[in-house]
Amino acid sequence: MAKLSDIVKQIDQTAKEGNRVKALKMLEGLLKKVPEAKAQPLLKRRKLYRGELATENRIIALEKQYSV
Repeated sequence: MAKLSDIVKQIDQTAKEGNRVKALKMLEGLLKKVPEAKAQPLLKRRKLYRGELATENRIIALEKQYSV
C-alpha cells in the first residue's frame, strides 16, 4: 500500500492540474480510511479545494452570463 504522503502528493497534483472534483473525491475516499489523528490536514485541504472549486464554478457561470 502507498504511503499517506504519496497519496496526498497525488491528490495535490490532481488539484494543480485543475481537476478539483476528482481531487475532492480522492480526499473523501482517503478520509474514510485515515485515523482521526491524521485527518486534520486532510480536512484543511478539503476545505481549500472546495473553496477553489466554488470560485472556479462562479467564474465559469459569470463568463457564460456575460458571454466572455
